[in-house]
Amino acid sequence: MKKPLLLLITLFSTTFCHSYAQTDSVRAYVTEALDIMKARSVNKNNVDWAQLYGEALEKAGTAHSIRETYPVIAAALEQLQDEHSKFFPPEVVEAYRQGYRANGMELPAPKFSMVDNEYAYLQIPAFGVINIEEQREYAASIQKAIKQLDEQRPKGWIIDLRQNDGGMSVPMSAGIGPFVEKEKCVGWRDADGKNGYWIYKKGKVYENDLLVFDMAVKPYKVKSRKKPVAVLVGKKTGSSGEIIAMSFVGRRSTALVGTNTAGLTSANNEHELSDGAYLILTEGNYIDRTGKEYATVGEGIAPDIRVETPKADKAAGTDACLEQAINYLSKGSR
Repeated sequence: MKKPLLLLITLFSTTFCHSYAQTDSVRAYVTEALDIMKARSVNKNNVDWAQLYGEALEKAGTAHSIRETYPVIAAALEQLQDEHSKFFPPEVVEAYRQGYRANGMELPAPKFSMVDNEYAYLQIPAFGVINIEEQREYAASIQKAIKQLDEQRPKGWIIDLRQNDGGMSVPMSAGIGPFVEKEKCVGWRDADGKNGYWIYKKGKVYENDLLVFDMAVKPYKVKSRKKPVAVLVGKKTGSSGEIIAMSFVGRRSTALVGTNTAGLTSANNEHELSDGAYLILTEGNYIDRTGKEYATVGEGIAPDIRVETPKADKAAGTDACLEQAINYLSKGSR
């Protein structure tokens, strides 16, 4: 009788300890995520953290695994009310890390051409993976397009961001870098009022003085940065697409043409959690080269030249936004 009883006690003790350890790891995981939010969220000063911690940990109390806490963390992010933070489980992160081609997709590439044999047209697509080699290839493809257009000596530039709904801002910033070399043209302001800037220099992108991206190829330098630029924007221009648009706000001989952008004018950072999941947290609001902050979600960046129908009408063969851009450039290039 003693051996079965001892075995039962041992099994009970092992199960209890395992359950306790599992519950403890679940609690630690959720706390880790909440601690990051509390320390870095752009809205950290507007949150009742005691309540948020209490509600989240109570919900996580029934979880038997870390994966079961994912909805709890996603719900906590929604409570921050920045409309931009996200939570990605490890398998999604891995897909982003593998890149486009590994997932059976084509790598986004710019479309470019000369318009009326006078103006350079460059459409910059969204880009959304963290595969460094594909990021470099994407950035280089934009600069290659700029080089080919620049060799035709355009009187002005048209940069089309109307279909760019965001993704990874750093390779985009490197791509358009030749137009804003060394300029503090776009940055962010955090919850404590501290400003930071993304700066492009010779094929590299910095966050203030920290190197965050290197194209690893010889960068292109435009023949003249004095030529006028028209940037086409619309409601679909969002997030990182808005960073690129804002790079041109207040720039000399430059106008944004179209409608207000999407209004996701906030800076996100990725935080890898203990199981490989990513907490994508909004930590600041965009600021332009004048220091103006874009803090209102959904307001977007206002164009200099408003065109209420910014989409191209393919059936009619017209594009009012493009026409207004050409009109602006024709006046600016005389």
